[in-house]
Amino acid sequence: MPLVVVNYQKNEIDPVIVRNVANGLPKIVARALDVVGNEQARLSAGDIEVWVQEAGSQDVNGKGLEIVIWANEYPERLANLNDRKEEILRGVRDLLPHYPGNLTGFVWVLLQPGAFGEI
Repeated sequence: MPLVVVNYQKNEIDPVIVRNVANGLPKIVARALDVVGNEQARLSAGDIEVWVQEAGSQDVNGKGLEIVIWANEYPERLANLNDRKEEILRGVRDLLPHYPGNLTGFVWVLLQPGAFGEI
């Protein structure tokens, strides 16, 4: 189950827009990180958890919209990770079509070994 953390600067982006982005991320991330040929790496939108947080007054060098994605590492994901990241970026940009061009931000996909278990 990938975890997506969305951190935002309230003075750079409207929280309503952030909520729209957060609501769209499960589908975007699942589509980009799904691995059809590996049953362990299959994803649907319901598998993606999104945490949204407003940047704090003590944060340093933050961007207006920061999206960090942690997901399990699989060879199929590593093989074309940059393409997968670009797909996520396109999806996020599609959710921000009329937003001012001065918004700063990024998408960072981190793949690592991991084990997940539900309670």
